[in-house]
Amino acid sequence: MKFGLIGYPLGHSWSKEIHAHFNHYPYSMYELKPEELDTFLRTKDFDGVNVTIPYKQEVIPYLDVLDPACKKIGAVNCIVKDGENLIGYNTDYIGFRDMLLANHIAVNEKNIAVLGTGGASKAVSLALQELGAHVTLVSRTKRDGVITYDTLYEMEHTFDGIVNTTPVGMYPNCDASPIDVCRFDHLMFVVDIIANPLRTKLLFDAKKQGIRTLAGFEMLVRQAFAADELFLHKKLNQSLIEPCMHQLLGERRNIVLIGMPTAGKSTIAQALGEKLNRHVVEMDDEIVDTLGTSIKTCFEKRGEAYFRNIETEVAKSHRNASGEIISCGGGVIKTEETMRYLSENGIVVYLKRDLSHLYPSDSRPLSSSEEAVKKMYEERLPLYTKYRDIEIENNGAVDKTVRNICKKAIGR
Repeated sequence: MKFGLIGYPLGHSWSKEIHAHFNHYPYSMYELKPEELDTFLRTKDFDGVNVTIPYKQEVIPYLDVLDPACKKIGAVNCIVKDGENLIGYNTDYIGFRDMLLANHIAVNEKNIAVLGTGGASKAVSLALQELGAHVTLVSRTKRDGVITYDTLYEMEHTFDGIVNTTPVGMYPNCDASPIDVCRFDHLMFVVDIIANPLRTKLLFDAKKQGIRTLAGFEMLVRQAFAADELFLHKKLNQSLIEPCMHQLLGERRNIVLIGMPTAGKSTIAQALGEKLNRHVVEMDDEIVDTLGTSIKTCFEKRGEAYFRNIETEVAKSHRNASGEIISCGGGVIKTEETMRYLSENGIVVYLKRDLSHLYPSDSRPLSSSEEAVKKMYEERLPLYTKYRDIEIENNGAVDKTVRNICKKAIGR
């Protein structure tokens, strides 16, 4: 059997690892230039292929049969060879639908704005409509059935959810966002189907406002699962999906530890690094190396603002890292941009230690007395809560804390 992915360029695709988790068969990456597509599809030297950008519409003329969903969507992302016939399917539509259902996102009778009008938008819109949602398409250019972004903002109070199907915010342009989600004050959820980075700026901004978010990685896994069922002509066990997501995210996603000074971040980071055999990053140590002096001296001579700028640059240097354990300084949550960099490809773990277990230190310029520690705790607690993905108590044994982090952060 010969299966694989066609597209150009393929870049940072997860496809090979995802399909390997579901089934152990050869899966190749066919990075086809436009002039190579015709020969590949006419030769038919494959049993099935997934299709990604920019060929989801270009492949249609080569197909003998189109699944009914494909006819409605006008895009194909999965081709199965049946004898000498090529059959086109759209599993993006299935993956998106199943992601909503699995996460209990109820869209029936809800007003959903879908950003973008391309093939992915059509797949998402079909899934939403079949689940009973009222869909409004949004684009930079107004036309029949499509509103502009200016109109979207004017109508913001009417929408219950937003789904981004544009490439805005995708790696390497991770600082971009298709909309200013802060202008929406009562959204139930925001979904971004981009899978790289794991958390786009759009999703970071939505989470910051307390809006529920879903990211493209889960849709990617679920559409691959649906493709495997088509490739192998059989139903697979749905219980394979969650372990696949946990395993791949566990291998690639950084674990970012935040919390008060003396909350035990460095100790836990070292223990996690040893248990998981991962590289440990002490952000304060890297900042000291950059400064060429101690943090206390930096605060005294150059002030906190200068220190925070350096902290942001250090965080930025790790935004594309993979599988690191990152121990942050206690005040990292004071700078939103810093937390966005750390959150892009990281799961943020708030190590919560009771105030009675925290203590002052002369080496820490902002927590040199018990009174200062108490005041800092009260001021920072809302920020730790705002940016954390999971919260782990760290008032007891190190091994217990490490076990809890592993269970909640990487599913084992």
